[in-house]
Amino acid sequence: MLEHLFVWDYDFSEKIPVTVSPASPEDLENTADWQTRWTSRAARQMPNKVALRRADDSELLGLMSYELDDNGLAVEIIYLESAGHSNQNLLHSRGGQKKYIGIAKALFAYAASVSTEAGYGGVLYFKAKTSELREYYIRTFGAMPLSVYDPFRLIIWEDAAQTIIAEYQ
Repeated sequence: MLEHLFVWDYDFSEKIPVTVSPASPEDLENTADWQTRWTSRAARQMPNKVALRRADDSELLGLMSYELDDNGLAVEIIYLESAGHSNQNLLHSRGGQKKYIGIAKALFAYAASVSTEAGYGGVLYFKAKTSELREYYIRTFGAMPLSVYDPFRLIIWEDAAQTIIAEYQ
């Protein structure tokens, strides 16, 4: 597993070490002001929920649910969300500036390392929530469209996954 995950503070002046661990019931309860309530019935049913936290004070930065797909030889990212203080969609409507940069990238790197350890070469697939996120994942993570019928379904192949992982080694 990756041991050198990090995010940046809002102005890229400080690299902040982070950790990933199983999400606790308290983590899920702390999503009342997030875009998605992780205590909803649908969220409670999602598999493999993990939390991204600051290493120094355990501040919750993001949550992700993923599943190993033995048939597709990949890890499927079911859902991923940044905390309200760093969620661009929420901040756009509320006003304000992100507190941290790189939450999604750290969680994608974690998922790619899970995929690598499972023998899938780092391959990930997922669905982008918005057109802006779709373009971001393509531009920043090297994702590619997976389906002609659903342009929001994306895949990150081995080479792009290894590039993401390498940033944290």
